[in-house]
Parts: sequence; C-alpha cells; structure tokens
Amino acid sequence: MFEQLGSNELEVPVTTDIAGKKDAHSVRLDREAVDAIKKTNLHRKVASAIFFESNGGMSQSKAEASLPEIRAAVGSPDLMLSDVEAVLEGLVGTCYYLNWDRNRYRFGLTPNLNQILVTRRGAVQPKEIAERIRKETQELLNKGSKALDRRFFPERSNDVPNRPVLTLVPLGLDYPAGERATEQLMESIVRDCGNSGRTYKSAILFAVPDSGDAIHEATRDVLAWEAIEDDADTRKQLDESQERLLKKNLGRAKGDAKEAIWRCYRYLYLLGKDNKLRQIDLGQITSSMAGSLVELYINELSRTDEITTGVGANKLLKYWPPALTEWSTKGVRDAFFSSPQLPRLLDADAIKRTIADGVSHGTLGYATKDSAGQLALSHFNESLNEADIDISDDAFILKAEHAIRLQEPPRLDRLSVRPGDVVLKPGEQASFNCNGLHQYGQTFAVRSIKWSAAGGSISDDGLYETAKDSSGGRFTVKAEADSFDAIAEVRIVLPSKPGDDDDDGDSQPRSKSIHWHGEVPPQKWMNFYTKVLSRFASVEGLKLKVSFEVPADGDQGKSKADEARSGLKELGLDDDVRLG
Repeated sequence: MFEQLGSNELEVPVTTDIAGKKDAHSVRLDREAVDAIKKTNLHRKVASAIFFESNGGMSQSKAEASLPEIRAAVGSPDLMLSDVEAVLEGLVGTCYYLNWDRNRYRFGLTPNLNQILVTRRGAVQPKEIAERIRKETQELLNKGSKALDRRFFPERSNDVPNRPVLTLVPLGLDYPAGERATEQLMESIVRDCGNSGRTYKSAILFAVPDSGDAIHEATRDVLAWEAIEDDADTRKQLDESQERLLKKNLGRAKGDAKEAIWRCYRYLYLLGKDNKLRQIDLGQITSSMAGSLVELYINELSRTDEITTGVGANKLLKYWPPALTEWSTKGVRDAFFSSPQLPRLLDADAIKRTIADGVSHGTLGYATKDSAGQLALSHFNESLNEADIDISDDAFILKAEHAIRLQEPPRLDRLSVRPGDVVLKPGEQASFNCNGLHQYGQTFAVRSIKWSAAGGSISDDGLYETAKDSSGGRFTVKAEADSFDAIAEVRIVLPSKPGDDDDDGDSQPRSKSIHWHGEVPPQKWMNFYTKVLSRFASVEGLKLKVSFEVPADGDQGKSKADEARSGLKELGLDDDVRLG
C-alpha cells in the first residue's frame, strides 16, 4: 500500500489507529465491541475506508471521507447502519490521527486532540483531581430543595451539628459504602455530637459513594481538556475544526464527570425503626431521573414515607406520648427529628401548620403557662394562623378533651360519701368522709361540709355515733355542700339475747356481703371490670349476674339473637336468648 502511495509517512497513523499492531486503536475497539461489531471487524473496516478515501480515493480534491461514502464502502445486506455511527463515535474519541468535522473524516500526519489529551492526562496531579471532585460534588448536591441542611465530607461527629433540621451529610470518596471505616464514622455521627449524645438522630441522612474510580477518570479528562484550552501555544496549532472539537470534548467531559457523580452517590443511610442504620440503594441512577440529585433523594424517601412535607393533626394524637397531658410545641417538633418511629419533616416549620389546623378544627387545643406554672387555654376550636404558633418549651398543645376542661373550668358537680353503708350496734361509732367531684369525674375541693344524720348523732368532721337506746333499723347520714348532697346508709342491729344462740352456746355472727345494682353504659364495660370487679375477682363466692337488652326491630332481629346465642355457647353459658 505504501509502495502504491509512494511514501511510508502514514505508517505511524496506520499502525497506531488502524492495523499492524495488536494495540492499534481500531483493533482494540473491535476486541471490546459487542458481538455484531466484533465479528465483522467494523472498526477496522470503517477506519480503512476513511484512510483510503482521504489518501488516494476517487475524491482526491477533498481528501476526506463523508458519511455516505463510508456507509457505501462498508455496507452489506446484514449491516445495521446505526452501528456505523456508533463505530465512528468510538474512533473519533480514540484515534490519534483521525480528524473529524461536520460528518467528514480524514487521516493525516498531525496528531489530533486525542493524543494531546493523553499527554495532558498524565500531567494531572491527584491533588487537583481530589479538589475538583469535592468542588463538583458540593455544587451538584447543593442544587435542589433548600429545606435540607448540607454538611459535606465530615471527619468527626461534631462536624454535623445537633439540630432539629433534616440534614444531608455526603461522605467523601475516602468513605465508600460497605467499608468498616465508613460504618464507624456514620455510627459515631448519629450517636454523638462531640462529647455529648446526639438528640436529633433521625434528622441525619447520609449520602454515601460507591467506588470512586469512574469519577477520578472523568475528572482527570475534564482537567486535561481545560489545560489544553488554557494553553495558548497548543491552541495556535489547532485549526478551526479542532477548535470546535476541543469545545465539544470539554463540554462532554464535564457532562460525563457530573454523570459519574450521580452514579457514584447511589446509597443513602438513615436511622431505621430498629434504631440501627439502614441502607437504601437507589440503583443505576442518572441525571435524567430528576432535576437534581437531592430531588431524587427526596422523591425516594417520600415514596417510602421516611420523610414528609406535612402531617395531619390526627397523626399527632397517634404519636402522643402516653405519659403527657400537655405536649410542648418544641417537644412535638423535636419528636419528628429524634424518633425514627415518626416520619421526618422536610421543613420543621410544617408542624406550625399542623397545630394551627388541629386547633381550627377542634382536634387540638393551644395553651401557654402563666407565671404560676398553670396552663391557660389560648385557642381551641377557632381559626388560628400558623404565624401565631410559638415553637418553644412554654407553649403546649392539648387533646380536645383536656382543652375542653381548660375552656370550661372544673366546678363541683356532685358529692360522694364513703363508706356508702355500715352496720353498727347501739352506741358504736363510724367515721364518714365526703369528697367533691367536678364534672370531669375528678376530686374537687369542698370548703364546708354540713353533716346530718338519723338514728344517732354526727360531728362536724363526720364522726357518727348511734344512739345507745336505739331499737335498730335503717337510717341515713347526709352530707351537704353548695346545694349538693349525698347520703350513706347505716343499719343498726341489736345485740343477740340469751337463748337466741345455738345449742352449743357459740354465737354465730351474721355474714355480710356487698351488693350493687345499676346500669353501666356500654362504653364503660371494660372500665367497670377494671375499676370495680377486678378487686374481687379472686374472692371466693363472688357472684355476677348480668342482664342485657338490645333493640332488635326489623328483619335483623333474629340474626342478632342468633349471634348472641352463638357467643354465649362459646363461653359455655346458658344460651336462652329471647326475642320479643
């Protein structure tokens, strides 16, 4: 071939880019290509077609190969034309002596930008690469929602502040996923903040990289292309088409570097409901999946209910700590960033909207404490703006029933005398107590109790004494206060007389028992057992008689009766249920 050309000046371009050596670019590309291209040696065919068209082809006036000419040269019935474009892209990005401009290609004697790039890549220092990666990663992860705080590349636990704010913590490439050192660093950050324990453990989201090899190589390319662009002497050697190619290659390299960061930061770690760090693998992610990497994180975590933009007032009732009657607004907000059992709030101020809505709909009450430490209801079941909600230790929310109690202060509702009944002999004493109860069923202080009694006398402090000459019978003790009254029953029994005893002379005391009858609302059946019957459950001889009556009009009366019989049978009880 060189003999026909009359010169061997093109030997270096041929052996470097086309054939003659096992590491020639076309040979290597064919070896690494998919089967369809590998079997036909399409890279070598296309490179050869370009070589002959630009160095001895029929179009000698142009000394270049156009895309139609290349297709015609390598075409065959089973060739996929799209494979030609893919092969050309690979050759342009790899070969040292192939020049390209607007779908026209030629091999020449002058090295192209690819060879210059190889030289420049070798001169890029690792420190430059590391600094550039950190800078690009920060710029990329700073895009998107501003509701998240960012704390980049921590080395110690106090590099991440302990705050009730959702915080994204990207780790550096020195801490890849799966490494023991990475897990230890995350554990130290989520458990502690410096020398203190961390309160807001659930607020931290770790973005953890995969292997950083791809990012390093892509960033090396960017720095090499930028070095070529900044080198005035090199730029003087470039023609117009190479200048255009330089700009295109630099832009593509920057895009590839950003994509490499996207693909690398595919792992999220956060505190799971078991209080251990949990990994979320986002898979093979690309920039086409969301407007920003942070947006992609938020979308995934929102989909799995790990974070939320807001929470309804009824959810607060579900999360309410059992030991608290009033819950400080600061405590409410902090719970969403300290407990992994709750979803994380994307914006901490969203809790103001929740409280305001709950107050407006009568689900919650909003209260503050006065100087004496007493709760004072500020708003309940009325329109309230979220701007009026104060997040602090001195502002509180209440459940509706407790808000109602503050809205309508407790007042005396009834009196209760204890014991309710006693059995005495003439001349014996019994002490009675009277307690006031407010409308909510709790004890209410009563200032002055007026006592009166029949069958005996009673003192101002409730000490009752039967008359010594009493003939026996049933009498009452009465307590009065503020227009309310309550009574207890006294049964006076006479001592046994001689001759009333049994033959053996032993006196057998009359047995006593506790009796009660009344109606219990269905909603309080369980409370009735807990508060009353459970006290006697282990007493031998306890008898419990139950009767119930349920409306059963219409066609469903018979089915209801059958259901009752079935339930009674399961309990081993008499199933004689009557309908009528």
